[in-house]
Parts: sequence; C-alpha cells; structure tokens
Amino acid sequence: MGSRIPPQYRSSRYVVHDWRGRRLHQPPRGYHWVQHGGDYMLVAIASGVISQLIINGMR
Repeated sequence: MGSRIPPQYRSSRYVVHDWRGRRLHQPPRGYHWVQHGGDYMLVAIASGVISQLIINGMR
C-alpha cells in the first residue's frame, strides 16, 4: 500500500459504485473502490494513493 494507481485507472469507468453488492466495506470519505479484473483497491480520490488491496476478491 502507499503506491499510486496509474492515471488511466483513475477514470470513473473503474470506480466501484456497488461496493455492497461486491461485499466491500463502505469507503471512508475521500476514498473510493477501484476494480481491475478481479482485484479491488481502496484509493484516495485526490491523490490516487492505494490504501487497501483485495486480490481476486480474497480478504
């Protein structure tokens, strides 16, 4: 964690809006979930810094 996601993944098409349906916890204010394949990253919206990573849906 602490790395930044590449700029192309900061677009809205990768943002997970249905985080409940994917059994993810609610993102804190200023963060959102981003999906890449089967992986999920909790990312700071302003900076793109990754706070949490879930690989292939495994917790």
